[in-house]
Amino acid sequence: MKNRLLFCCLFALLSAIHSGSAQPKPPVVKPVKIAILLFPGVELLDFAGPLEVFNHMEGASVFTVASQIGPMKMMQNMLTVTPDYTLNTVPQPDILVVPGGRMEDVMADTAVVNWIRRTTAGRQLTMSVCTGTYLLGQAGLLDGKTVTTHWAATDMLRQMMPKTTVKEHTRFVDAGSLVTTAGVSAGIDGALHVVARLRGQQAAQQIARLMEYDKWEPEAGLVIGKPAKRPLTRSKLAVSPKVTSSRRKPVETPASQIDPVCHMAVDKITTADTAYYAGKYYGFCSKLCKQHFKREPAAYIKAN
Repeated sequence: MKNRLLFCCLFALLSAIHSGSAQPKPPVVKPVKIAILLFPGVELLDFAGPLEVFNHMEGASVFTVASQIGPMKMMQNMLTVTPDYTLNTVPQPDILVVPGGRMEDVMADTAVVNWIRRTTAGRQLTMSVCTGTYLLGQAGLLDGKTVTTHWAATDMLRQMMPKTTVKEHTRFVDAGSLVTTAGVSAGIDGALHVVARLRGQQAAQQIARLMEYDKWEPEAGLVIGKPAKRPLTRSKLAVSPKVTSSRRKPVETPASQIDPVCHMAVDKITTADTAYYAGKYYGFCSKLCKQHFKREPAAYIKAN
């Protein structure tokens, strides 16, 4: 009797061990290295929004990279940041985020442009926010692609990249290895979409809830090759400008604190970044915007 009882106990123990070992193991989360490009004049939320999202993604290692060493000023000089790496020391990222801002100088930085182009093959995904598309275009990554950008920058991007299809009023466009987003806050939407691709929709929803990003609409973007679940109904924000004229004596103070081309806030206006037209001076965030204004100024002027 004792032997039978001992045998039953041993059998039950072995069965429990076997049953436990048969339980499915949790899926292994593949680590992802995410680099966010910084440069003098970068727009704060363009990089900080995606950084906040990806920082909450399981298995993500997020870091910043720039061409120069040491602190640098953001757009409008509102903040100084110091990048984690330079182009020569940064690990090969799986994902690169290219934000927008004051683009003229960084587009002329051949080291940055060449690094973006050279490291593309080793990346799983490249993402731009706002006018970061300008830099991707400079690196030759937009030809034949469908993209989006800040609503006020779509016309300029079409002029710069005639082989690229530019979508207006679309929060993000997913073209596989390339994800582009509209301006500023839309970078959060694009980053959440990338999280959904890599970790699932539930993980993205949890991050959005943690951030209290209540207005996230997962279907507000365009995924190439996937039918849209609903039409995009966002209202058109751009207003067709009218030509204005003035006989007042010219003054060197810009007529507005907003760049008439890209609609970004203008800071530290210099003579090189202003233009006189129809009785007024206009200020520009970069010489690039000024060049586009000079080609067709009437197209950028709004009625008072």
